[in-house]
Amino acid sequence: MGRLDKYARQSKRKEPSKVLPIRLPESIYIQFQQRCEELGLSMSEAGYLLIKEETEDALYNTYTNEVAATTEPLQVPIQKGDYSTTKVTTRKPFVPSTRWTSTPYEVENELPCPLCHQWYSKANFSRHAKQHHLTTREMLESHEEIVHQMIQDRKNNLKE
Repeated sequence: MGRLDKYARQSKRKEPSKVLPIRLPESIYIQFQQRCEELGLSMSEAGYLLIKEETEDALYNTYTNEVAATTEPLQVPIQKGDYSTTKVTTRKPFVPSTRWTSTPYEVENELPCPLCHQWYSKANFSRHAKQHHLTTREMLESHEEIVHQMIQDRKNNLKE
């Protein structure tokens, strides 16, 4: 959780104010602007909240640092100091995807229907295949000879 999360959309106090112009590198400005938009805060509100927290934290940190230096730990460590907590994992070898695609059957973003002997948009081909009660894969693979002939004819027409 960022420092600003706990302050997202709180009401503003009405009291006299001063303007604090600041100069930032553009990259930081853009990151801060995007973060403020995510939280529903204006950049002024976020700046105010950060400065307010920083000034209030100074008093808090002074007190807690004194307490931390004067007290003993309340709990013994869970693990012994000589025990390694790093878990070594071996990577699985890369296995190429076995998912079927229609890419080998495409010509100019269209697929051939071997039953209608027409070409249909790749985006709509699945819908067309359902009219024949088949999936795209079933249609193209079960009529492979016709499909390859249609592809060859289409490529030859494009060359001319």
